Amino acid sequence: MMAYRIFMPYAGVAISTRERPGFRDRAVGLCATKMSAGVSVGVGGHGAGQKGSEQFEIADARGVGEIHAMLSGSGLQPIYTNYIRC
Repeated sequence: MMAYRIFMPYAGVAISTRERPGFRDRAVGLCATKMSAGVSVGVGGHGAGQKGSEQFEIADARGVGEIHAMLSGSGLQPIYTNYIRC
């Protein structure tokens, strides 16, 4: 008997803070591969004392700890990644 492997295409789905908390809480268990939390939408907003104009409106203002608790409470494992390379 031959063994076959079926490869499914990978589609990364990022859920941004532009979405409402209720939507994010439900979508993360269905399809999300990335989820933002504790973001600053102002240009230069994470710099020391810098604040620019906002690029878009945040609908989910929960911080990292709150998102972590929501994911853990849903039976998911939060994994942190820092994409900033020095």
